[in-house]
Amino acid sequence: MVGIQPWGLVEDLVAAAGSWAKDLDRIIAAAGPAAVADLLVAEIRQRLCVPRGAAGAAVCLTIAHGTRRYEWHVTFKEDQADVTPGPAGAPVAGIGYELTDLIRLLYAPRPGYVSTSREVDAKTWPWPEAADEGDEDGGERLQEMVRRGEATREEISRRGRERFDVIAKAVHAVITACEPSARPLSDLAVQYGSDKWGCLHWYTPHYQRHFADLRHEPLRILEIGIGGFDQDAVGGESLYMWQEFFPRALVYGLDIFPKPAVTGPRIRTVVGDQNDPAFLDELAAAAGPFDIVIDDGSHINEHVSTSFAHLFPHVRPGGWYIIEDLHTAYWPAFGGDARPGTDGTSVALLKEQLDRLHHEEHLDRLHHEEHLDPGHPELANPSHPSEVLVYHNLAFLRKGNNREAGIPAWIKAQASRRAAPESGR
Repeated sequence: MVGIQPWGLVEDLVAAAGSWAKDLDRIIAAAGPAAVADLLVAEIRQRLCVPRGAAGAAVCLTIAHGTRRYEWHVTFKEDQADVTPGPAGAPVAGIGYELTDLIRLLYAPRPGYVSTSREVDAKTWPWPEAADEGDEDGGERLQEMVRRGEATREEISRRGRERFDVIAKAVHAVITACEPSARPLSDLAVQYGSDKWGCLHWYTPHYQRHFADLRHEPLRILEIGIGGFDQDAVGGESLYMWQEFFPRALVYGLDIFPKPAVTGPRIRTVVGDQNDPAFLDELAAAAGPFDIVIDDGSHINEHVSTSFAHLFPHVRPGGWYIIEDLHTAYWPAFGGDARPGTDGTSVALLKEQLDRLHHEEHLDRLHHEEHLDPGHPELANPSHPSEVLVYHNLAFLRKGNNREAGIPAWIKAQASRRAAPESGR
């Protein structure tokens, strides 16, 4: 049996983020606002980037629901940000959101969603020399420090500016983690360390082009291959990238090795063999149907074909199946062949899909001339692609309406007569 932890509350929230307020209210009431706030903070924690120069700063994050207030303090260190329940001891600023608004921000149902509730309160005067004594008239104290020679105006200005930068960076980091990302996929690939852009491969611009319209949709994504081989604490770079790029996606990662360290509020990892038909059928039944399937697994040609045969039928209409690293079609060690045109490779699979794309042109002939039963698998197959797009080492296959009528029989017959050579010539 395929063991997948149920999504639970997060699945309800990403679906309802684009719905009526009453739907969100119902989910919040059922789960409890504290549980919802905890889940949102887990999302924020995953997205937080540590700005350079903000070490030592703390920000108080408050999430409100009616009369209830839930507080966390975000403390920035040199290379990480700690998010801990409870108020901060000496925050540089406080940032507050209303719960329902924050749900729509984090699981943005459309691009450009803007908060309707955010409040920011700067807690610390950037020039601490003036405020440490509790002097309300900071300007006079600064003047006195200059007169006594304790500091020059330039020194006070510089130290104040440095402090102001720390506060601004800390506040900006928290606000950015709370809002929908509009960053290009290539930027996210570099941030998380995915090899889909920047060095080994150049895939992200193609993904960006084909997935742009899906970015704010509630999706189910399966990526085969988590990375890191047998190292259980390594991998997941692309899963983290997809989780941020698609704010409403539930992301599954499949690998032959366990990956317990690869976690996220919208990430689930599954252990299994992409070349095992029975396992793939169970996986599709438990986690599908999928909006996007990406094969970045073993790249062994037999495995690529097996995965496609058993998972493409479970892609939703309008969804995508992507095969990466087609170069192994020409690598003998992966079951490929350096001679083009070899059967059984991933490239041969794509050529076969071109025939399936045109199934009404040749299967209709077989149906009439060879009397195929209308229920024959080739005629009834719902898994013919409606689009096949191929780039260098990368292929996109789209599931869609592929029952457009073929060329009428009378045109075929007329064309055949005209093309046939006249007798005697």
